[in-house]
Amino acid sequence: MTEVVIALMMILNGNLIEFTYKEKMSECLKSKRIASREVRPERVQFVCKQVNAVTEVYMNRKKIIKIIE
Repeated sequence: MTEVVIALMMILNGNLIEFTYKEKMSECLKSKRIASREVRPERVQFVCKQVNAVTEVYMNRKKIIKIIE
């Protein structure tokens, strides 16, 4: 299903490496703060953003399959 969702995205050297579905923007920002403390911020950047994405529900959890630009 294609829909607009909140995603926590990990960007390395300008390339999108990983993305995770988040239910609310506040949940995304909390995860972003935790992740930023765990890695060196000069190499990896975390971004919370509302994106168009293809999603699916697997084992009662929503998952982003692909981000549509």
